[in-house]
Amino acid sequence: MTLLESIVALVILGLAATGFLELFQRASVAARNTADWSHAVRVAEYTMEHAVLAPLPVRDTVSGVRRTVELRPWGSSTLREITVVVELPPPGTATVTLHRLVAAP
Repeated sequence: MTLLESIVALVILGLAATGFLELFQRASVAARNTADWSHAVRVAEYTMEHAVLAPLPVRDTVSGVRRTVELRPWGSSTLREITVVVELPPPGTATVTLHRLVAAP
């Protein structure tokens, strides 16, 4: 094996390794994004359950995510709509929104 063949083999090996490292990096970013979305959905569900039990408007930050609870009457019936909006960090990038109808007190 000559020096030129060795250099060509190392270049090919380096390109293949770079491709695999990029694949692993993208998989890592996808896993982190999935974890962020999962966390935001958990906060939204937790907030919704508390809003059903104690319906109060809320605007604060919990576990690093912003959450907002809005209460509105639903039509002319005895129902009320509860809307929970959770913003993923950094603010303004994406939101999780839950809607639920409950009986008005």
